Amino acid sequence: MSDYKKLPDFQQTVLHGRIAHMEVVDYEDRKFLSVSLVHTISDTADVRVKFTNSNGLLTAFNNGTLVVGQELTISGTIKGIRAFYLKDDVLTPLKMPELQFRCMSYAFGSKPQAKPEVTPMAEPTLEEVPF
Repeated sequence: MSDYKKLPDFQQTVLHGRIAHMEVVDYEDRKFLSVSLVHTISDTADVRVKFTNSNGLLTAFNNGTLVVGQELTISGTIKGIRAFYLKDDVLTPLKMPELQFRCMSYAFGSKPQAKPEVTPMAEPTLEEVPF
């Protein structure tokens, strides 16, 4: 009897969200940018999308043009899903389920706006105002 290899169904997924975390990771003498993106599925559910990149996103991060809070649209395939973790030998749900993603292309979106500088209000004085 021949052995069959299970192949994943063809899928191409496009996700849009904001960057929640980024860090440079060294692996086998290569540098990668590890990215966590928050994607809103519905008005009650968000998911964290994790992926790595070693070309354009890493360069943009090193140049300071890619920042946390920036919008990012990614295209690729889902490699895995994680919704629980072990804590003290107890299966505990994650606050935000996680998708492991293979990113094939991306498009930069808007950066977070700087908070407006608040000008202090004039202090009231006790001097009489002439009429």
